[in-house]
Amino acid sequence: MGMTDKQFNGFIRFILDDLTEVIANMPDGKEREKLQKVIDNLQQILED
Repeated sequence: MGMTDKQFNGFIRFILDDLTEVIANMPDGKEREKLQKVIDNLQQILED
């Protein structure tokens, strides 16, 4: 059974919220930059 678009977008928002919380507590560095790219890509999915 697949997800509807609305369910998928809700899942992405849930992940984005958690990742945003994690990155807020991370020191600057390569790992933070990589995680920011993931956040940016997920945000782009929601905007498309």
